Amino acid sequence: MGITGWPDGTATTAARVCLNAWMNERGGVGNFEGDAIVSRLRQVIERFGESRFTRWESAAAKIDEHGPRTIDRLGFRKTMEHGLGDSLHTTNTYYVLPESWRSEIFRGMNINAVNKELIHRGVLEPGPDGKASCTLRLPGLGAQRCYVVKTVPGTDESEAKAA
Repeated sequence: MGITGWPDGTATTAARVCLNAWMNERGGVGNFEGDAIVSRLRQVIERFGESRFTRWESAAAKIDEHGPRTIDRLGFRKTMEHGLGDSLHTTNTYYVLPESWRSEIFRGMNINAVNKELIHRGVLEPGPDGKASCTLRLPGLGAQRCYVVKTVPGTDESEAKAA
């Protein structure tokens, strides 16, 4: 077209150089946004799994009366035992309250993209209505919508299940 006065192919070469520099700085071409979502959830569970998730031990929607009080609660944590003898292992399921999910754990992120990615990876269990959250009877709160986190890739728990 002759608009820039550059020889043919110069603009394409310049664009390729910029793209390659950006990809090198970024670290590759993978889905890093999805990895960042899982990483953020893993960080919250590693950091606050015991302190900000109220222990939910019984089948009934009752809070563990003997456990310490949960300050600044993100949700609830239920531990289940699986297997027998040497193959006995436990898994934790986290029930995250909606406001904590949106405004604290995934603050600044597109919540629809977060939910879609976590459902796709099998981390988040969608409700029977197809929504990312589901309605459950939570201890001390009654019927509430919450996000059910079954497993978090990269934690010992999810690696033990895969073994």
